[in-house]
Amino acid sequence: MATLSPARTAAADVLSNVRRRGARTREVLRGSAPVARLTPADRALATRLALGPVRALGTIDALLDAHLRRGHLEPRVRDALRVSAFELLWLATPVPVALSQGVELARRAAPRSAGLANALLHRVAEEDAPALADARGRVEGRSCTASDIAFVAALPSWLADRLVVSLGTEGACRMALSAMEPPGAYVASNARLHDDAEAERLLSAAGLVPRATCLPGCLALSSAAGLAASGLVDAADVVPADMAAQVVAWLSSPAPSTRMLEVGQGRGTKSLLLESCALRRGGLARLSSAESEAFKVAVSRARMGRAGLGTAVTCTAFDGRLLGGRDLPPDLAGTFDSALVDAPCSGTGTLRRHPEIAWSLKEPAVRAGDQSLPALQLALLRAASQRVGAGGTLAYATCSELREEDEDIVAAFLATPEGARFSLVSPLATAAFAALPDEAQRLVATMLGPDGMLRTSRADGASAPLDGHFLAILVREA
Repeated sequence: MATLSPARTAAADVLSNVRRRGARTREVLRGSAPVARLTPADRALATRLALGPVRALGTIDALLDAHLRRGHLEPRVRDALRVSAFELLWLATPVPVALSQGVELARRAAPRSAGLANALLHRVAEEDAPALADARGRVEGRSCTASDIAFVAALPSWLADRLVVSLGTEGACRMALSAMEPPGAYVASNARLHDDAEAERLLSAAGLVPRATCLPGCLALSSAAGLAASGLVDAADVVPADMAAQVVAWLSSPAPSTRMLEVGQGRGTKSLLLESCALRRGGLARLSSAESEAFKVAVSRARMGRAGLGTAVTCTAFDGRLLGGRDLPPDLAGTFDSALVDAPCSGTGTLRRHPEIAWSLKEPAVRAGDQSLPALQLALLRAASQRVGAGGTLAYATCSELREEDEDIVAAFLATPEGARFSLVSPLATAAFAALPDEAQRLVATMLGPDGMLRTSRADGASAPLDGHFLAILVREA
């Protein structure tokens, strides 16, 4: 009988807690005492073995169920098998280790399940793992079907189909091949409180091994482990944000001393990034931010205070769809030099960072319809556009890879009465792009499509795959 590794035990317990509580995996990981007691190496493995099975949930369950000849799996046994199936399919764990650990995890959950677990995991190893390797080979050779992409990336078939349509075969294949890798760890230094060198020193002192990137203020970390405990995020010394999000913020950023409207503030991450970018371009802007959820507004307002931006950024609870009306809150009234609609979206560009999305997202949510995300996105864009002054810029951004939420929304907006006053311009023609150093300009240029719109997942030259963010820049006629 094999000795169970503490990392696998902790990961299986996290999965059981996620299932019972309906909670986010990262939240359960952060609150797990057994995970906290692990060595750094084991903590990293436990994190991988908790997030990975959630990301691949539907694919793993379908394979297990296909091998289950009769009866059903007890929930805790299924949790244990999900961990080991993930190892067998997407990690380089030696097969005997994954098999023996999986059997012991199942035995721990239900002693009589060991034989069944052994049989199921052997079928995964002998049948499914070679099939996955074959599919991956076809994806690497770009001679694949959407079904191959769905298998390699552990996606529902409908979502794989939509990604092929949205990104093309090449883009969907690139996404699939990196889909199960851990996300990169990046932070932005808060230019209001520190210059980049000081931020690097603070991160180094916390043992986080920062590395400067070509993008101003963007620092890559060897690992995000220890970032929360360092206190640097709570104090707003640094802002956790993928390099892709920082690129979008830079290209959308306001010129110093101008007035900017931000729609969809959330918890204030983009607000911090926008003002840091403005500072690096010469000085703070006057940022007026709207967010429909009051509790997020409270979080943002407190965060702006800690970041030294309490007087530069206003945070208002307001439904952005009403921005085209009258009797607006004072901070949202009048005209603005620029606006950013950071639209609520499916999050399909952040699947590696938010593993629950892939199997919780339903197709109707991203199809055109009165209650769909595209309907909300278009309404926000139309309303915000009415606050942009003559000659001003309007940026539309999502963290989605689906054209229904991206290019199609821009096209639909331009066909409206409000959109008729705007023209699409290349992000590479903006003053913000011109302010980037040469190496960053070269990287950003690889993200631009022939339609003049930007997808960060196209990046060629980044040290690691970036999250998938979309950006379109429009200018109002003078």
